[in-house]
Amino acid sequence: MPAKHLIIVHGRDIKPAGSELTALAKKAVIRGLERAGKNPAADKVRQGGIKLSSAYYGDINNEIEAGFSAKTRALLTATNDAAYAFKPCFPIAELKDAFAKTDAIGTFNLAAYRRVLEIADDWRFLDEAADAASLFGGLLTFGLLNTLVIDTIKSDLTAYLTSQVVGSQIRARLQTVLEPSLLGGDDICLITHSLGCMVAYDVFWKYSFRSEYQHMRDAANKVRLWLTMGCPLGELGVQRNLLDAVALEEEKYPRNQFLDWVNVYAEDDYIAHAERMRIAFSKMRSKKYCREISDKKIHNCWHYADAKKGNLVSNPHDLYGYLMHQDTAKFVAQWVG
Repeated sequence: MPAKHLIIVHGRDIKPAGSELTALAKKAVIRGLERAGKNPAADKVRQGGIKLSSAYYGDINNEIEAGFSAKTRALLTATNDAAYAFKPCFPIAELKDAFAKTDAIGTFNLAAYRRVLEIADDWRFLDEAADAASLFGGLLTFGLLNTLVIDTIKSDLTAYLTSQVVGSQIRARLQTVLEPSLLGGDDICLITHSLGCMVAYDVFWKYSFRSEYQHMRDAANKVRLWLTMGCPLGELGVQRNLLDAVALEEEKYPRNQFLDWVNVYAEDDYIAHAERMRIAFSKMRSKKYCREISDKKIHNCWHYADAKKGNLVSNPHDLYGYLMHQDTAKFVAQWVG
């Protein structure tokens, strides 16, 4: 029987150390499964019966974001693992505190989310939403004549889409984990968040068409479940800057790289407001490049104490909030079997 391998790919913005991120993501998956009443699956993940890996590129994010902003750079007060050249990273203690606050909620639903908004500020995410809208709008017309305009937008997400060097570096982190797993015949659930969804899409497309990946096509193994969370792939500006954007029509879209694509999106997620992947990528279904694409709305109840002011802040885009949600976990449990 093929080995089951759960691979998690994080998203944008500054990150803690690679080992810390992986450990907290694993804990979030386990708590989501327990919250969903899937304790046998939770035990398998906890005890190593299901391999869990993280395709980490947080050091790249941290270096990009620190280069844009002294304020952001000042937040990187911890030290990353020895494997990563750029050492400053976000301290895990603040994330663990937020995890505990959010995990205290028994069931994540609309009522719980509204209670979070009663006690937590969300006004500062208006700025995040404005930045995202500016980015997505700018990417619609991105070209040689407006490169300088795009470069002024502070975002590691921007750098991924517009820099060949950064894009290649980040994709390599996923390929290092995904490629041997596919070639080894593993039964894979690939969970991607935010920018990580774009990375996975581009890697899938490379495996579908580029000559240097013929061995991947010959192996013919597919990711059984691709689970996207907080996904920006529905944005037209993003689509126009993915690797297949300049491809001929008959060479667009990854094909035969995954069986089922489940997209989970949270209400008020400012990165995933183009929500429906089933609609945005309907051609992939009609052309049978995959078996199914479906969407699921949730309420992400993640909230944290601001490190400087101490007030509670809501973040419906957060990775761990998605992972510990019982509805997200149900899809993982179905894959576990």
